[in-house]
Amino acid sequence: MIDAKRSQRLAAALFALGVLAPCLAQDTANTGVSKAHYTANGLEFPADALGWITLGADIGGDYATGAFDPKTPGTIGVVQIEPAAYRYLIEHGEYADGTMLLLTFYRAESQSEPQLRGFVQGPVTAREIHVIDKKRFPEEGRAFFVFPGAETQTGVRQPLGSTCVVCHKEHGKLDATFAQFYPPIRPLLDKK
Repeated sequence: MIDAKRSQRLAAALFALGVLAPCLAQDTANTGVSKAHYTANGLEFPADALGWITLGADIGGDYATGAFDPKTPGTIGVVQIEPAAYRYLIEHGEYADGTMLLLTFYRAESQSEPQLRGFVQGPVTAREIHVIDKKRFPEEGRAFFVFPGAETQTGVRQPLGSTCVVCHKEHGKLDATFAQFYPPIRPLLDKK
């Protein structure tokens, strides 16, 4: 029988040789997904979010009431996902725990130069992050954090049973996300 010190030395040697590294990675379920950073006040806005992969965009899909007016469409919403979470989703057909989806609202502008017809993304008006994490948020499996304006660095969690969660669970086609509106991941819906 090997004593504890010899066992530790053997494990360290095997790890150094790369023998145990794949096993340890599987044991810790490391998906490569960037981990969300929480504070006592909420969720920190990810520093690398500008480099995330765009899943889709809409115009006038904000939370305004009343009929849509094409002359003043409101905002342009852009949905992005962290790159490692995207790779995991494509490879496994499901979201990894810890996946973050960022929705940024931009004011729709029609009078910028040079521009032909239509609208372009103006200043940021608000941001939201949808975190899918069944371990951290066992009650609903996810949480929504709102970042008012363009400069807010800490998002406030929406309460349990929020309209965000209710709507996503009712209408989201892939694990309570609106994958049906995101061309890069729409094919996953056919496989479900």
